[in-house]
Amino acid sequence: MSGNPDVLPLPATVSANDLWLTSPDALLIVGAAGIIEAANPAAHDLFAHPQGSMPGYVIEQLLPVSARERHVNLRTDYEMSPQSRSMGAGQRLEGLAGDGRVFPVHVSLAPLKDGSGLTIAAVRDMSGWLNAEHELEQARRRTDRAEDHERIARGLHDTVIQELFAAGLALQALKGASPEPVAERLAEIVQGLDTTTRAIRSVIFDLSSPVHSSEGLRSQATALIGDLRESLNMKPRCHFVGPLDTAVPDDLVKESLAVIRESLTNVARHAEATNIDLSITADDWITIEIVDDGRGLPEKSVRRSGLANLFDRADRRDGTFSAVSSPTGGTVITWSVPLVISD
Repeated sequence: MSGNPDVLPLPATVSANDLWLTSPDALLIVGAAGIIEAANPAAHDLFAHPQGSMPGYVIEQLLPVSARERHVNLRTDYEMSPQSRSMGAGQRLEGLAGDGRVFPVHVSLAPLKDGSGLTIAAVRDMSGWLNAEHELEQARRRTDRAEDHERIARGLHDTVIQELFAAGLALQALKGASPEPVAERLAEIVQGLDTTTRAIRSVIFDLSSPVHSSEGLRSQATALIGDLRESLNMKPRCHFVGPLDTAVPDDLVKESLAVIRESLTNVARHAEATNIDLSITADDWITIEIVDDGRGLPEKSVRRSGLANLFDRADRRDGTFSAVSSPTGGTVITWSVPLVISD
């Protein structure tokens, strides 16, 4: 076989022109001063220029304006010592399409060995690759976060819960041997420990869940409270219990947010309250309770008031709704519907 041993002959049925026309990569032949001498159909498609229009362009026209001056210097250095290589190793390279779109690219350069001084550049759109890289990085972060959550949940269960339980037992034992006022105070402390234990168990459930969404009920309710803070002239005290971000289906999240918005809007318009407590609990039911210290309900019935829509929302889901005046002033609104937790 004669000729250059480094060059493999093309099959008789394949020509260099076939490769040029069918290559999925953009191919550019670039001459002195960065003038594009030829561009294949894929190059015109990638850079969104009409077919046949790119010869005569300066290569820097295909780069974002911010990168052009630096590229001129790099191209000048390359022309002094051309060699086959990838451009911008370890850097993010970008191309500029004719429609103004900027997109990531990978570029390989190879000088033609015919003494013409021309270089062929192969350009590939890396948008899909970068999207996949981003998704992989997000998956890694989610995995790391899940491992952290699991570690924290284990620590809470194995130490904090056990210590609270032991403290409760010790206080119960002291209560039986204490005078009445002290026993009553100890009973209150034990009840507080029980409440804290339930809250921590809820946190453990959330941390251990394989799914945790920034679009869940806890997260969206918190955002909604922020949006309503100006109209309320205060920030309600919020209490969340149970797997609100992991076990509440999307349609019930939307319904619950509507209930919270309507309830708090009613408080803002009519109650003249100075304090508001919002609690959301998820177990077998979703229960939303809003307590304010305002004027209380008017004498007319709840069904004839502006709260009728909340009653209807609960009724459609086989739930319950109540709105009552508190003996100490203000109103207590309670909306509760079944929560179906899938296995």
